[in-house]
Amino acid sequence: MKRTVAHLLPNHNPFPPSYPAGTELRVEMVSRRQARYRPVVVCGWFEGQADTEEQSPMRIRRIRVGRVYRRLFQKITRLDPFPYVERMRRILQEEQAAIAHIHNEPKLLAGLAPRLAQSSLPVVVHVANEKPLPKSATQRVARWIACSRYIQDWLERDNAIPADRIQVIYTGVDAAARPPRWRVSDSMRAGLRQGFGVVDPQATVLLFAGRLVKEKGVRELLDAYERLRRRTPRPIVLLVAGNVRDSDDPDNEKAVYGKAVTKRMASMEGVRWVGSLRPDQMHDFLLAGDVFVMPSLWNDPFPTVMLEAAAAGLPIVAPARGGIAEFLEGCTDFSFVTDAADPDAIATGILRYVESPGARESAGHWLRERVERAFGWDRVCGEFEDLYDRLLQDPRRLRAAP
Repeated sequence: MKRTVAHLLPNHNPFPPSYPAGTELRVEMVSRRQARYRPVVVCGWFEGQADTEEQSPMRIRRIRVGRVYRRLFQKITRLDPFPYVERMRRILQEEQAAIAHIHNEPKLLAGLAPRLAQSSLPVVVHVANEKPLPKSATQRVARWIACSRYIQDWLERDNAIPADRIQVIYTGVDAAARPPRWRVSDSMRAGLRQGFGVVDPQATVLLFAGRLVKEKGVRELLDAYERLRRRTPRPIVLLVAGNVRDSDDPDNEKAVYGKAVTKRMASMEGVRWVGSLRPDQMHDFLLAGDVFVMPSLWNDPFPTVMLEAAAAGLPIVAPARGGIAEFLEGCTDFSFVTDAADPDAIATGILRYVESPGARESAGHWLRERVERAFGWDRVCGEFEDLYDRLLQDPRRLRAAP
């Protein structure tokens, strides 16, 4: 009988994901491929979803919190008698989990660690950003999975996690199901472009996809686009896909920023915001483009959209920040943006691909070959299961030393 691995998610987003969400996508893609273990995904409940659902080979257990309960115990009194992590612990027992794999949410570790104090259940924590870790609970973790070497260094340097308890496992992309742009007919690409509002067949189409927040560099990209149009007579279109934080609170900086950049895009010639796309729409969006731009102002640990753009065969314009450099280093006909906060530097990086279709093709083919060779979901799933095997085969590795 297969042993059970419980993939533990916060209750922020629906599962399976209904819009781009890197953590939920990774859990779904791995769970659908698991062969040596029985995957059970424990997550939050959203309207219209079943509490328990079988999507072979994975089982989904959703934690439902009613509106009255949420309002009374989580918002008004804040005396939650049956919190999310306690319900999660009970599901771990019911499903007889052999491994608890927490995905990118330190708060789950903080809540579960004391509840598992008397248990030998090995805990794996996947880290995909620099959220503060609960210092009191780090010793309860048997293994840390870092999404990149950048995050591995952060775990060691800033959190005193021993190197021998960290493993880097890069995320993946389903390249087999995502043809690159040169394997798509001209007529199909033209139709996709028209669907996103691009009517000039001679235009070079620039793409951005991500949350419309300050750290993603959206404002700097719009500044770069204006400079770019002054530097070249070639027709250029910019398509932006991404969601805006839904809030009317003037103190909500992310909502204010998002609304400001969408208002600005509406007034700019050649720029179109296409809204937030579903996961099944993203590849069509990428196939409509010629160049993908990722002007991250922060140390992005390892963005999933970067792999998706590479799978579409798009050259990528980006700075050498966070885990981005780990994927793009060595790419032919590519140079990093020197300063993502400088619109002129972004425009220079884009202009190279606008004026040189040869460089565009060379970089796109190199990136496509890279994801085909080393960034498939089967590799990610295999590395996960190999890690689980090692933890369960050696009793001394079941948990960190106290």
